[in-house]
Amino acid sequence: MENMSDLESYFMITDINQAIYDTIEDSERIQCLILDISPDADLDKLFRPLNNNQTSEMLLGKEKARIKERPNHASWLRLYAIKLEPGCYIITGGAIKLTRTMQEREHTLRELNKMEYVRNFLINEGAIDADGLVDYLAEIQ
Repeated sequence: MENMSDLESYFMITDINQAIYDTIEDSERIQCLILDISPDADLDKLFRPLNNNQTSEMLLGKEKARIKERPNHASWLRLYAIKLEPGCYIITGGAIKLTRTMQEREHTLRELNKMEYVRNFLINEGAIDADGLVDYLAEIQ
């Protein structure tokens, strides 16, 4: 109920029960996509650069995932991750994003900060790709 004004103004949603149902449905769909281990699975189709204007790959890029094909309104459910290399991501968190930018709400701003923290940590530890992460994990065990 605290976010009803965001739902109404940005998504034109007035039925809180429908919003809850849609969120649960999106959660189940995104979980199936993440856990798909079939040979045709491709996480690179699900994750996209966090910055919509980014046109080239970057080292340990910040990425987002959401359900694209959703009837009636865009999905507000997001997963956030750091991309180690094609098809390999470290999920840092998730949120319900009801505003145009992540800086507009405290809970999405926290997700931005977590992504930056994880990215900096990986760089400092030299874990800049999947092999580097495996090496780092072997060292700490």
